[in-house]
Amino acid sequence: MRALKTLAVALTLTPLLHADPLTEADREALIERLTKIQEGSEKLINERFNAAIVAYRGAMASDEAAIEFYLKCVEKLQFDDKNRKESDFREWKKKQDDQLKSPGFRRALRHQLRWLVLTLQVASSKESVVKFSPDAAKAVDDVFADIASLDGQRDLLRQGVLSTVFAQVYEIGAVKANEWPLSPIELGNIYGKVIFPPLRRPDRVESLRAAWAHRIQQETLIVEHWSRGADEKASRDGGRSPEQEKFVTETYPEFLWQEEEDVFKAGDQRGAALRMFQHIEKYATHPKAIDWTKQFRALLEPRAAVAPAAPATPAP
Repeated sequence: MRALKTLAVALTLTPLLHADPLTEADREALIERLTKIQEGSEKLINERFNAAIVAYRGAMASDEAAIEFYLKCVEKLQFDDKNRKESDFREWKKKQDDQLKSPGFRRALRHQLRWLVLTLQVASSKESVVKFSPDAAKAVDDVFADIASLDGQRDLLRQGVLSTVFAQVYEIGAVKANEWPLSPIELGNIYGKVIFPPLRRPDRVESLRAAWAHRIQQETLIVEHWSRGADEKASRDGGRSPEQEKFVTETYPEFLWQEEEDVFKAGDQRGAALRMFQHIEKYATHPKAIDWTKQFRALLEPRAAVAPAAPATPAP
């Protein structure tokens, strides 16, 4: 250790005197020290990860455990760490009483914790995110199985789990989970990057079609359950809100088209082509009908064969 300190001082002072290259002994000493620092950092990070996962799993076991853990995290981050009074925390709880007692809020916290645990597992794995496709699908399915009791929780579930108080209290906000969606209702990326890719094969087109049907059903549930307040008159009269109307007339047909295009490219060309043709006929007035026609034609037309390069003419 004394030799390393001497080396550090020498490295600091040497430039003041003259330029000097590192000796082989210097390099080895620095590399050895860096390795120990790196190993120590990795150990601390792994310990923090493991402690966080244990705490999260315990908190997501029940609605009561979830809200108790949430309150502890808020108290630490927003009150203890800022040297605020305990009475301030009690006052805050009184103001938040309705939300804290809401069964929907508590259930949403559990889903958030579950996705956070899954995110940490992805981040600590060297595998592609598609390995976690079954886990992601099950977690998302469970969110939408509860959607009737999650009224008013759309914004909470939209929040990236690494920015939650749960992540902040364990200082894991900077975790990298490449290609992994950070919200359990980020359906476009969950399906597009995690669930669909392993199904895009000729022998799995039926599973791909089923997954698309699942996604469309869940997108429909989002609009049905989380857009009702957009138009009070429409809700009161039993009609559709503007968001619901747009989904039914524009977004839903677009999802159906994307499904058939995806299945066509995955290998079921005959079945998908027939459905795509029928789709264009049915939705001829859709804003994207012309685009669909162009896309369909591009899929049907055989690609031009690339002419082989002419042999080089030998020099005379």
